[in-house]
Amino acid sequence: MSLRDDGHYHCDKCGLDLGNGRAQIATKVAGRHPDEPLRQRQLDFCVEERPGAPFGCTGLIIGPAAVADLTTYQETRNIA
Repeated sequence: MSLRDDGHYHCDKCGLDLGNGRAQIATKVAGRHPDEPLRQRQLDFCVEERPGAPFGCTGLIIGPAAVADLTTYQETRNIA
């Protein structure tokens, strides 16, 4: 979430106003800044359920296939 001039946190994808203090309820994604590859940037995506997005913007960005692949990897890695 980005803290905006109005004092509220907004989702970095859809701009949903999440009020003040709910920034902890988000999915944080870190990566390289597109304009400055040596600098890192963090984006925060909402998890607010709504029609067409049952897991908010998080579900639109990190889909079921990615979650399934990661879960399978973690399960096979933890067997040993």
